[in-house]
Amino acid sequence: MVTENQKDMTLLECVLKMVNSCLSHKFLFMVTLWLPVLVAFVLVMWVIKPEYSAEAVVTPPNGSGTSAGSLSKLLDGAGGLSSMSSLLGGGDDGKNIVWTYFNSWELHNKVIEKFNLADHYEFDGNFHADLLKLFRKKFSLEENDEEMFHVTFVDEDHKLAADILSFMLANVDSMYNSFKTTQARQSRLYMNQRLEEVMVRLDSLEREFVNFQQKNHVYDPEVQVEGTMKYLASLQTDYNVVSLALDKERVEHGENTKLYRELNERVKKVENTRNQALGGRQSNIGVLSLSKVPGLAAEYTRMEKEIRMQGAIYTFLKQESERLYIEESNLMSNLIVLLPPWDNDKKIRPLRGVTLVFVFSLSFILAVSLCCFIEYCRSVDPESSLGKEISKFSRKIRFK
Repeated sequence: MVTENQKDMTLLECVLKMVNSCLSHKFLFMVTLWLPVLVAFVLVMWVIKPEYSAEAVVTPPNGSGTSAGSLSKLLDGAGGLSSMSSLLGGGDDGKNIVWTYFNSWELHNKVIEKFNLADHYEFDGNFHADLLKLFRKKFSLEENDEEMFHVTFVDEDHKLAADILSFMLANVDSMYNSFKTTQARQSRLYMNQRLEEVMVRLDSLEREFVNFQQKNHVYDPEVQVEGTMKYLASLQTDYNVVSLALDKERVEHGENTKLYRELNERVKKVENTRNQALGGRQSNIGVLSLSKVPGLAAEYTRMEKEIRMQGAIYTFLKQESERLYIEESNLMSNLIVLLPPWDNDKKIRPLRGVTLVFVFSLSFILAVSLCCFIEYCRSVDPESSLGKEISKFSRKIRFK
């Protein structure tokens, strides 16, 4: 209990000593405390020019998928061609393009010339790059969590800040629209050229395919092979049945009977028909030669796939040509401005209240420390080495 009282007395004694030190040097304390506060007050009220912020929130354009992405989807829908779609890339939007335009030298230079910012900033440098650097310090572009652009411009004139930001938004939209239109026009011309080439190639393939079908009598290999196998199986069955009947007739009645001669003739006809079918001499009725089926089927499949692929490419090119024509003719705004810039006359700096409180706190600490230091110097024994140094220091600064 005694220890706690001693501690309380020690703390109280320290506080009283600081108060007494300040009271002993009232003038010095008041000057040290209020002079910096007064200077800071004058600076933030009349000397330092206030700055205002103009802000805007825009949604970047969602560009449609690229040609590769569209063709990938088209090939996915074409039977047997989906494996090729993995080789094609997807689409991308115009976010990076708009970001580049916002930070481009061309746009910043337009703003500087349009609003005569060299005179507005009282710029007296020799290099234009320094003026651009000064401009970019006042401009800010960020992407928020919702993937929207937050654009900010700070200036001493709140109306000018809003006008500059509006001008930048309009120019970025115009630059992106020009880029998109030019790109669409060039792509459309290329698509039309490729469309003509694909049409010629497709017509040639179709004629070649028709000639191949007519020459080899191959119209649907899968169905024809199945029919050929059934036809040969029926011929083989007939051959076996007639051969058994022929052998039976020979054993029972000999080879000189009328029935034997009829069965023998029938066996020869069935065998001849089977040999013709195996040799491919009945292709005019759709019966294929089994020895030629692999080659014919492979060639048929190759030509069919190539025609299907060219047809898919033709469809894609036709759709893309129409889409690009519409995109080329579209002059609508691409940037969706959710929060347009407005004349906000609420200054963002200097922060007067915060600045004055901060300066007052530092001045108070400095004033108390200075008064306590003076009292401490007076309490030091003048005969000690520290006292002698303090006396010497006091004489040099003429302090008593």
